Amino acid sequence: MYWPTWLAWYKKPEYRNIKEYSNAISSGKRDYSPNRHGCAIPSQLRLDRVLGNKTCSPMSLFDFYMYLKHIEFSEENLEFYVCSQEERDSLGVSDNASSNASTLQMSTPPKTQPVEIDPDAAQRLVSQIARLLGAGTTCTSGTKCKLACLDDAESCESGGYKLPEHSSSEDTYRDQILAIAHTFLVPGAPKELNIPCNMRSRVLAAIQTSSHPSNLHPVADHVYQLLQHCSHRNFVRLGIANGTFETVCVATGLGTVLILAGFLTFFLLAFTPFRGFHSSWTVFAIWPMLWLGMSLVLSGLRGSCFFLLLFSRRQPLPWERFADAESGRLRRTGPLGFLSRLMIFDNKVRVKDIHLRRLQHKIVIQSLVGGAVFASLGVLLFIFLPVWRTS
Repeated sequence: MYWPTWLAWYKKPEYRNIKEYSNAISSGKRDYSPNRHGCAIPSQLRLDRVLGNKTCSPMSLFDFYMYLKHIEFSEENLEFYVCSQEERDSLGVSDNASSNASTLQMSTPPKTQPVEIDPDAAQRLVSQIARLLGAGTTCTSGTKCKLACLDDAESCESGGYKLPEHSSSEDTYRDQILAIAHTFLVPGAPKELNIPCNMRSRVLAAIQTSSHPSNLHPVADHVYQLLQHCSHRNFVRLGIANGTFETVCVATGLGTVLILAGFLTFFLLAFTPFRGFHSSWTVFAIWPMLWLGMSLVLSGLRGSCFFLLLFSRRQPLPWERFADAESGRLRRTGPLGFLSRLMIFDNKVRVKDIHLRRLQHKIVIQSLVGGAVFASLGVLLFIFLPVWRTS
């Protein structure tokens, strides 16, 4: 039976540890596993749209990069992928070209020799990463946060990042490919990727004989699978959690208190000053407490603060807090640090991505409906209990 998307109960993606997941893939203990829940990640927030700069804060490509850099510490995966795609696009290589590269995995790993690179190529690679993943990549003109795009574009231009100049010569392409290999693939590299040893050896051997970007496709495909089935899932999970852990706990605790207060009110109405003193219809007084309390709990169980969801607001992301700490604006510890991370004392930022706002509105509506169903069933149950009749 087909259910409309707004009726399908949303469940946030499960958390996956990137190191454990990557090690299990590299060792062959598990395969890439697709999303078991089709509604866990909405199509408008899928990885392809994030990589294509078609999402806005807090789900932009720059936010994804900051998440990998400050939370998962696996930013090298995204850096390698965007660099390999840039090299592929610069030569106009299609995805079908990876068929030649995929045959590398069927042969015996040959011996590799040390990779020597041009220092200028390494510097161009660093500038390329800064250009592709800098603040100017927040979103494209096709999205609905143009003002933010313009502001970020100006900050990116002021940073001095320039487009690497690609020459048509074979030596330039080879230097760029070798720079990528020296940065990401060679054992002990500054940004060494966690990939299977056989794959690493075959790709390095292929690069020594050919500078075609298709040689990087096996690694790029492997990294893309890690991003899609692990890092991106965790990133969406964090984006939905619009409040800090402290805020979500306080909101969920408030909902629990309201539910308990509703039950306590029921017992007071039923047995004070004596049994049968109040009419059974007075139990409707507890309906608002049960309704609001369960709504807070349902949103909190999905990692979100109900009040922030209601107004499409969020608290600063972890990397935004790191920037404040470095600037000296946020250096609170102990009880003051705990209070500063609560919603009522913290800065609230508007959610710019319209698709994330729609998902949050869906969570709000589902929480309200779920709370209303719970409150109605509870009130009906209490009305028909025999406690309202005098003995």
